[in-house]
Amino acid sequence: MPQLKPHILIDPAHCDKDGLCVRECPAALISFGPDGLPVGAEDAATRCYMCGHCIAVCPKAALTLAGIDPSDLPAVQKKFSVAPEAAEQFLRSRRSVRRYKAHPLDHGLVTQFIDTARYAPSGMNAQPVNWVVVEGRESMLKLAGLTAKALRRLPYFLGFIEAWDKGEDTILRGAPNLIVAHAAATGFDHTVDGAIALTYFELAAHAHGVGTCWAGLLMLAAKDSPELCAALGIPEGHQVLGALMAGYPKHGFKRLPPRNEAKVRWI
Repeated sequence: MPQLKPHILIDPAHCDKDGLCVRECPAALISFGPDGLPVGAEDAATRCYMCGHCIAVCPKAALTLAGIDPSDLPAVQKKFSVAPEAAEQFLRSRRSVRRYKAHPLDHGLVTQFIDTARYAPSGMNAQPVNWVVVEGRESMLKLAGLTAKALRRLPYFLGFIEAWDKGEDTILRGAPNLIVAHAAATGFDHTVDGAIALTYFELAAHAHGVGTCWAGLLMLAAKDSPELCAALGIPEGHQVLGALMAGYPKHGFKRLPPRNEAKVRWI
């Protein structure tokens, strides 16, 4: 029987014993051996979060993690670094878009945004988020109608319901696409994980000139509407973590809007 390779494997020919992997492992699975060479714990495979800190931090590409060679991982390229001023304007200029062009987003582009959202942080690096992508007005109108149906029992949404009954879609705003994040409803609460992943998605979309807006009404309705969840294809035992309308904006924004001063207390 072939011998299994260690979960964390150090190449002594490349390792300079700087200890970066030892200090960066959040589960403390790497320690210094008697010769100063880092050594992975024997039970690393069962305790590792697979966060990748150890393999990502090593400047010498001396560490292999779970059979993954560092040469197979993309390098961080300094030429794509963003100046602080550019990053600040980018973040501040993201808008909630409620007027969209009709044509759905290209599948490849949506896949690219989801691929970026894979790198969003999650508790214990669980990476629990699954995705549903809805496209086309027929499907979007069906979901908006099911949302309106679910919210009719709540009087404070009367304005949205009345608009819907008059033929105005103030629920999904005429968007050509809907992006839904869902995860298993058991175990850890993954609500925050979903919110962060969707935020990564919308910022990736913003970088490509694609508009988004949180579909708060649909998110609320999905909590108590099996019919809506079924229409979204949410598996049994899963819950909707969040949803974004998406599409190309009809109008561009030329200035940053006013915002309240931040309320901060230093302690």
